[in-house]
Amino acid sequence: MTEFSFNTFFGLEKQMAEYPEVAIFGALFLPLLLFIPVAVIGWIFRKLKFNMYIIHVLLYTLMFTFVIGALAVFILFFITDRNGVKLAYCWLTVLIGMFFFSMMNTNTITKMFTDWSKIIKEKDAK
Repeated sequence: MTEFSFNTFFGLEKQMAEYPEVAIFGALFLPLLLFIPVAVIGWIFRKLKFNMYIIHVLLYTLMFTFVIGALAVFILFFITDRNGVKLAYCWLTVLIGMFFFSMMNTNTITKMFTDWSKIIKEKDAK
């Protein structure tokens, strides 16, 4: 049995070692690209009157990962040794963390956005 090594990343370690900027590109654009199909699936679920809980979890995960993950990768890129594989693992850790955070707090976050929209509508009505 072989042991796990942080110097491998799904066969992409050579490209990521040569171009660590790919990790920054992925941290910025992967959540945005995944946001589109999840939003379309959410629209279909809403039309079919299905439960939107998992869609909200995925949307909040992508939103928080876009902000926090990109910020973390930028900071690590400029402070550390610029190893693309380690940056990708850091971003993946942020993604997983944001998924569990969103799963536990989806109802609270949804209520927060609902309350904000009510406040904005009331402010516009005045």
